[in-house]
Amino acid sequence: MNVASAKEMYLGLFASVVNVPENDTFSIRKFSDYHSEKTGALPLDAYVGVDICREVGGSTWCKVLHHVAQRDYDDFNYNSSPGWVNARYLKFINRGYVIINDDTNCNYALDCQEDKCDVVLDYKIDKNTNVISLKTKWIHRQKLWAESNFGAVGNQEGYCTSGSMIEDYLRKKRIKALLKKRCLS
Repeated sequence: MNVASAKEMYLGLFASVVNVPENDTFSIRKFSDYHSEKTGALPLDAYVGVDICREVGGSTWCKVLHHVAQRDYDDFNYNSSPGWVNARYLKFINRGYVIINDDTNCNYALDCQEDKCDVVLDYKIDKNTNVISLKTKWIHRQKLWAESNFGAVGNQEGYCTSGSMIEDYLRKKRIKALLKKRCLS
């Protein structure tokens, strides 16, 4: 199949490697083809940023951009180039830190649908540093780059910590909604 005519799609901002034997690695290829040159390898559970996916023949291939440093393995070299992997070895995730148009500001993606992602651009906290409200915006997927809590902070020292605060806020909001629904039943 001509790769130029392949159907492109967004399946996730991030992915972890699955369906690989524990003591084996998963090959990254230069092109979306099993016979293409190998450019690197990833172990089981490796966590990567995903650019785009495409259907090629009867398979779906995804371009992985880089290893996301939130999960690490001793003695494993992650210096592989961006490349293509078969999607059947990936579990997709749409939550995590993103860079928007090269702007590193600890932005946090909540969900993606088709070619857009809902990204937290700002949040308000109370005196106990609990998030009390979120400002989100749907942003085109092409403008986003999956990143770790270290890389999304930019030139500042340290790492992003807002993700856990945002997740706590959303968890409390879901629990409150469930309790309200039960009281109305």
